[in-house]
Amino acid sequence: MEGKRIVTLIGSGQAKVGTVFIHKGAGSKCSECEYSKVCVHNIEPGRIYEIVGVRDKILFCKQYETEMKVVEVMNAKIPSSLPSKQAITGAIVVFNAPECKNEGCERYELCFPLGLKDGDRCEVVEVTETFQCPLEVSRKKAFLRLAPVS
Repeated sequence: MEGKRIVTLIGSGQAKVGTVFIHKGAGSKCSECEYSKVCVHNIEPGRIYEIVGVRDKILFCKQYETEMKVVEVMNAKIPSSLPSKQAITGAIVVFNAPECKNEGCERYELCFPLGLKDGDRCEVVEVTETFQCPLEVSRKKAFLRLAPVS
């Protein structure tokens, strides 16, 4: 399933197809800007996006005094881990981080990935490997993408 494309703005220096970024939310000056609806309010803070298209249009951000390019973004593929039973390419799953407090675990970042929250509806885009979690649970490394709400 291909995700939906969202039109937004990004600094000209970052406007390259394939660039992945986490949206930090609106800056202190953004509420006064005529472009804020397309620049910061149509993408969600804390989510990770990938630039999939760059348009020729350049706008000047008066608030931060920089050139902005119009780009098309999609929710990025996020490396994560899933219980083996859920890790099926193409499946739609509800992401929930495991009950674990072992921050020293080498797989901790996969189990608690940036950009995903408990309850997120995700598509399993790719499954790459199986591993045994220290909690005696079989898990798989999988790439997830937020799925559109149906």
